[in-house]
Amino acid sequence: MEKTWAIVSGGQYSPLRDLGDCEYIIACDRGYEYLRRQGVRPDLLVGDFDSYAGPLPEDVPRLSLPVEKDDTDTMAAIRHAVSNGCKRIYLYCALGGRLDHLLGNLQAAAYAAQRGVWVRVVDEENEILVFSGGSVTVPEREGYSLSVFALSDRCAGVSIRGTKYELEDVTVENNFPVGVSNQWRGTAEITVEQGVLAIIQSRM
Repeated sequence: MEKTWAIVSGGQYSPLRDLGDCEYIIACDRGYEYLRRQGVRPDLLVGDFDSYAGPLPEDVPRLSLPVEKDDTDTMAAIRHAVSNGCKRIYLYCALGGRLDHLLGNLQAAAYAAQRGVWVRVVDEENEILVFSGGSVTVPEREGYSLSVFALSDRCAGVSIRGTKYELEDVTVENNFPVGVSNQWRGTAEITVEQGVLAIIQSRM
């Protein structure tokens, strides 16, 4: 069974769905407050804790980071997960709020995908799958749009089937949004041979 870890970031709060699928849970800074709110104990605390000033449990291991650092708290958590053999990451509370943090979290997800880790980013309005190499089936989801973006410079061998606007073995580049707001025609199948691809489902 592939290792699936959860990372709870400190962005805008959204309910933490499907935590039961994860065998290991990391709280990044204010992410600890979000887990505590749902009565969930993390396995690791990561961060400089500049956005959370409350008490922290003494019996949970901690990866402390300096305030002045190159990595964000979420990036440090993703590096830790990748280096420990994690193959799938559920990333929570990473999309809302500050735009710079949102983009940084997507870049961190791309870092993981380049190393063979699939990252699922979830909030109340969106679900993003970031991966490199392989095929994904996406069941039709009423009330949601379906978009595909290159997170690397280019993604080669991209095919999109089962949608209104289909593609077959094309190269998608990250400076032209060819895959925005597609529509399902049943179950979609999306493939990428090379590069980091993001599949975004957003509530309309």
